[in-house]
Amino acid sequence: MFGIVALAAGCNTAKKADDDRPPPPSFDVATKPTLVFMAFGGSDTTRLVPIAAIVDGQVKPIVLPVDDWKRLDSLYFQAGTSYPVFRDGQPAGTVTVTRRMYEPDSLPLYSLPGCRDARPMATVTLKTRVALDPVFEFLSLSTMRPATPGSTAVPGDLGTTARALAVMALRSEQLDATDIDTASFSARALRVSGGKAPTLVAGQVDANAGDTGPGTGHTTHFLVLGDNLDGKGYQVTYRHLESGEARTVEFQRLLDHLDLTGDGTDEIFVESWRYAGTNDLVVLSRASGKWHEMLRVQQDWCVRRKP
Repeated sequence: MFGIVALAAGCNTAKKADDDRPPPPSFDVATKPTLVFMAFGGSDTTRLVPIAAIVDGQVKPIVLPVDDWKRLDSLYFQAGTSYPVFRDGQPAGTVTVTRRMYEPDSLPLYSLPGCRDARPMATVTLKTRVALDPVFEFLSLSTMRPATPGSTAVPGDLGTTARALAVMALRSEQLDATDIDTASFSARALRVSGGKAPTLVAGQVDANAGDTGPGTGHTTHFLVLGDNLDGKGYQVTYRHLESGEARTVEFQRLLDHLDLTGDGTDEIFVESWRYAGTNDLVVLSRASGKWHEMLRVQQDWCVRRKP
């Protein structure tokens, strides 16, 4: 899942001395732009962490020096502040802040090995009508946005159509249907745009990340999106496909989707990672009938490392 445990390893990586110089901020915190959050947790605790910003209608990474991160914590994470959460592009409840990162006269909410200052997050209470898995994640915004109207009906042969999309992508790399592992294959339909056919997702992630053990041996991984934009059938509109030594493969998984820019088509959020590495947040946007990366941000929770 998208969480602190998987990403903390990045804070133990040695960095050049210049990396501790304050970065130029990607926006002025005082203007309080709309932030995109990820709410994640389990049965015990739910946390809220900022993952991107919407500035002048554009989705931007959050790059801030330490003092600005602390201002962000004070502006957005005051106890009692509530934000909407979304699942599958639709409102799904709210989160309410109970504890911010930097409370007066208290230690920070959390810390990481080798990290002097970590990215702020808040403890929140979640109210939702969605049935929760043991671990869960929701997208959230610091401002409410109208939901994207639902797409037309999902194809009755979703699994078959998604598998056909995967085969199209595999053949472009001289692979074929024998490289689809039924146990790891998944199919999903996303209602990303009102009045349009849903976007289909075909994915394959080897749970063991290798055929001879975790991170070892060979694996074939893909995340394929398909759209039927002209009514003539589904075609591949995004393809991430890697086949090779498991420790070298970049894996991607769908997180969720939500219209951030207000253009009537949801952006798609993807988590990207390599074995024993840190994670990237990837945001896909559809343009000219294809899905493209509009943002890729390494999810390094360490704002400033210890000397």
